[in-house]
Amino acid sequence: MKPDSLMKHSRLIKGSSFQPLILLVIILVMILAQGILVPGSLTMDQLLIISRQASALGIVTLGQALVILVGGIDLSVGTTVMIVNIFCIAVMGGSDARGVQGVLVCLLLALIIGAANAAGVLLLKIAPFVMTLCTSMICEGICYVYTKGAPTGSAAPFIRALGTGRWMGIPYSTLIWLILSVIVFLVLRFTSLGRKLYAVGGSPRASRLSGIANMRVVAGAYIFSALMAACAGLILTGYHNIASLTLQGDYAMNSLAAALIGGNAIEGGRGGVWGVVLGAFFMMLLMAILTMLGISEVGKLIVQGCIILVVVAAQQMFKKD
Repeated sequence: MKPDSLMKHSRLIKGSSFQPLILLVIILVMILAQGILVPGSLTMDQLLIISRQASALGIVTLGQALVILVGGIDLSVGTTVMIVNIFCIAVMGGSDARGVQGVLVCLLLALIIGAANAAGVLLLKIAPFVMTLCTSMICEGICYVYTKGAPTGSAAPFIRALGTGRWMGIPYSTLIWLILSVIVFLVLRFTSLGRKLYAVGGSPRASRLSGIANMRVVAGAYIFSALMAACAGLILTGYHNIASLTLQGDYAMNSLAAALIGGNAIEGGRGGVWGVVLGAFFMMLLMAILTMLGISEVGKLIVQGCIILVVVAAQQMFKKD
């Protein structure tokens, strides 16, 4: 890339470095507030439990963040989680003997979903919101048809260990989340691929004139997002130990919220990794505190919607070219 593009990439990273620090301070204040509002609830084990709950969302958000970084959006992550859960249990049949086969099938499904999203957005020129929403509906329909509305079975033992096990007190899922976050951070910060992701999201026309294969970069982002959703699906399968048609939850909207709260600009081209990590933890911590305070599900949705609105509005008001 040209020197001016490299300088712009550096400015984008530095410009987004303050938001994670602010978010970290907010999280610390929330933790202290929890200890005051709900005496006795603030323990290290409770924070580790929240980190385990946040790990699936955090992994999904890593993929969502890269899609947003290139100017897209992925609403199919939730149903990708669900379809991986359904077929993981179906293929493995509760036995480690077919464990590798089950994981490969799940990864293949993710590749197909990511490739389908990329093809629709890049080749058919369908808006990312519409394309990924259609993919989500198709995947959900496949799950209902395959299970006939009544999924059964249990996860293989090694998948259960993945979802519930710990190493030195730290959940395996949390460790996986952090390792993946470090890898993505290194890619974005120190590789040409990272610079290309920022360039494509910042100005597709300029990046194309600079010789970047925009379509490959964008396609890679959608495929990576699907693979991260598959990884989260495997972890959730191990944690819940059942096949469920409701496992998709609100991962699409929550991952979008976590990415935006973490500093990723909705129009693309700006953002980082550690803000996204903190954003996912923030979302789970917020939900945990609201649950402790007896807030209803409707109230939680209202709070979540208000947070997204405030963050996006603030980004637009203080955006710097």
